[in-house]
Amino acid sequence: MAESHPLHEDYLDALYELPDELRARRALEDELAAQLTSGKHVCIRGFWRIGKTTLMRGVLQNAVQRTGGVAFSVDLRNPDTQDGMVKTPAELLGRIAAKVTELLKRAGATELTVDPKQPLQVLGELAAPIFVGLDELIALFGLEQKVAREVLENLLATPKNVKVVAVCHRHRDLDELFESAVVAKPSVVTRFVPPISDEELVHLINTPALARNVRFSDEGLGSLAVLSGNRPWELVSLAALATATLEKGFTGEIGPEKVEALFDLEALGASEEGQALVDNVLRIVMTAMNAEEKALVDLLVTGGEGEASADAVRRLGEAGLVVEDEEGLAVNGALFEGLARAVATGEIKVSVE
Repeated sequence: MAESHPLHEDYLDALYELPDELRARRALEDELAAQLTSGKHVCIRGFWRIGKTTLMRGVLQNAVQRTGGVAFSVDLRNPDTQDGMVKTPAELLGRIAAKVTELLKRAGATELTVDPKQPLQVLGELAAPIFVGLDELIALFGLEQKVAREVLENLLATPKNVKVVAVCHRHRDLDELFESAVVAKPSVVTRFVPPISDEELVHLINTPALARNVRFSDEGLGSLAVLSGNRPWELVSLAALATATLEKGFTGEIGPEKVEALFDLEALGASEEGQALVDNVLRIVMTAMNAEEKALVDLLVTGGEGEASADAVRRLGEAGLVVEDEEGLAVNGALFEGLARAVATGEIKVSVE
């Protein structure tokens, strides 16, 4: 089997751990860090694979640079279950308590004791500004709504020197909880994670390419933008697929034909990265969007007639999945549009059981 081009490997590596120099949305990181350091908590919203965790990390890093404080983040998913859902509040709070204990040790404050029921409270005893990233709050899905609400209220009732960046996933079964228990609070600033700009797209894709004496042409980059809707994870996945067949020693330009060949459902499903792209769209359409949002997408991709919910238009617009052009509303990204159409027309049959 021929060796793959090193650029292909670079893109695959970036899917698992995006290098700091490739992070997009620097302006948004700066905006949210300013809110955090001015005394607000920050809530990051978005569907799967839009870059919520990367944004959270960038905001924490930026806040530390602004203040000289410290930061840590906690992945709240249960590593011992397939779906990552926690079964008890104590399990989730215990994960946070362990991180707080680590911080206290590093600070030499071992005389302080962490309350397992309110693990962030002890941080009020420290003088420094402290910023806490709470990632994957979707792990609360396994708890009763009342219990999950109490956990969220607990985590946001922090000492004055402690501010939280909470990643609150968009999911039809958790949206009401997150919006009433987190988003609605005056102490919280909320942002949906948007697609990246065209300039950020060029940087994300061509920075690693140029380091290998390769570049995507302007037309190739345009095709990536059309196919992905400027969503970074999709972009890097598509770039990896586009470079999968390059000879090891290839240098030069990659044109649009390499990208345009990718939108083939059968071909996409033949690779791990392509199947992940398909699975992500299906998961969003079938389990994350609420009924009004799904109806709007179905309407747009089939060209049918009907009334669109203003709330669905707003919410999917904030998420960057629906855009308005000179012809009206449209689904953003040919990959997402094509797969959503295949579901709506029955070409792809999906079970959500």
